[in-house]
Amino acid sequence: MPSLSRSPRFFEQEHPMAFLRPLNRQRAQVLMEQDELDGIVLIQPESIVYGTGARPGSASGWRRAGAVFVIVPADAREPLTAIVGDFYAEEFRTASGIDDIVTFPVWVDLIDISKVQKGSLRERLSVARPPDQVHQRPANFDRRQTFTLLAEVLARRGLATARLGTEHAFLPVADQACFQEACPDVDWSDASGLVSRLRMIKTAEEIKRLRLAAISAEAGTTAAIAHIRPGCTADELFSVFRAASAQRAAELGYNGPVLANGAITIGPGATGKGRPAERGDVIRLDLGCVVEGYTSDCARTAVLGRPSADQQAIYGALRNAFEAGLEQLRPGVSLQKVHTTAMKTMHAQGFDMYCRGHFGHGLGASVFVEEWPFIAADETRPIEAGMVLAYELPWYIRGLGAFMLEDQFIVGAQSVDACWTLSRDLAICD
Repeated sequence: MPSLSRSPRFFEQEHPMAFLRPLNRQRAQVLMEQDELDGIVLIQPESIVYGTGARPGSASGWRRAGAVFVIVPADAREPLTAIVGDFYAEEFRTASGIDDIVTFPVWVDLIDISKVQKGSLRERLSVARPPDQVHQRPANFDRRQTFTLLAEVLARRGLATARLGTEHAFLPVADQACFQEACPDVDWSDASGLVSRLRMIKTAEEIKRLRLAAISAEAGTTAAIAHIRPGCTADELFSVFRAASAQRAAELGYNGPVLANGAITIGPGATGKGRPAERGDVIRLDLGCVVEGYTSDCARTAVLGRPSADQQAIYGALRNAFEAGLEQLRPGVSLQKVHTTAMKTMHAQGFDMYCRGHFGHGLGASVFVEEWPFIAADETRPIEAGMVLAYELPWYIRGLGAFMLEDQFIVGAQSVDACWTLSRDLAICD
């Protein structure tokens, strides 16, 4: 790992996440041309942040279509248009740099008297909001209104009869008909895969956040392992992890919140938090941190006391399979080959009953830590520079325990860079 990542001021927070604009318009144009699309309409909150660098506002918290739209024309020279709630508009404009913003009322009332200098408070409020401009606000937002605005914007942008994609993987069934009803002449298609392909390749700023999240989580995991002792609970270890992770991020110059994420399992139950630790217990620490919405994901396994022969056999096999698959984790190699190699190695060691659907996934700014693509048997997509992947080999064996080895890797042009330096050996806690 580059020495910079361990320096005292690794993360200089010169500006908030709102100014991070990861969308590569040229790459988006190529992908849209391949899919024969004239543009895409982003509707998922995470995609809005990705596409604009701006938060879409709390109306998007209902996770319904119509709370926010961002129109991305295929031609990279054409500007974006955003349709957002009026309460969030100025912040959205400042954060995104988008000039073409159309607003609609949300439930929150906002009156601007900053330019009204004279009169009493009541008079200034009345000037800012004359009686004939007082209208009832919706309980949250009116989808009929926002979809009407979408139709008007598409007409103004020359896209009223275009072939457009939107995110069907996010689209609630209750809102699906709204697109066709509001824009009957648009040829709508599913652009979920295209958006995933865009988000698959990270910018330098995204990687910076993911690396910081991983380094912080490594410190937290190291502290949690050091705290393992008879009687400790998963909640207790997670509290240690949370505190140490936040402290490490602060040491590295990050002043924002660090959210702890993940799970700890203790004992032979293999799922859930498990019982208070006893000697001989396996302890799975599958942990990450969230920094500005970007989530890390790594894991280690520990044993309290001397590991049994069975525990050593399982973890040893997983470690061997992990290393075999890691040899294939290189730019240009298919994700499928990593999965196949790791699985064959497990089976060759006598564990032909072992079966798992994927051995890892992409990482980024998602409401769920696991992003597409997956290191799976049917994923022929090659590994590309700019990907950030969590590569993992877990096995959950009720009656023995939960075993897991996982690292986060940043893919470069010629190699991959592990975000953790913590030993991959089975941690033995006395």
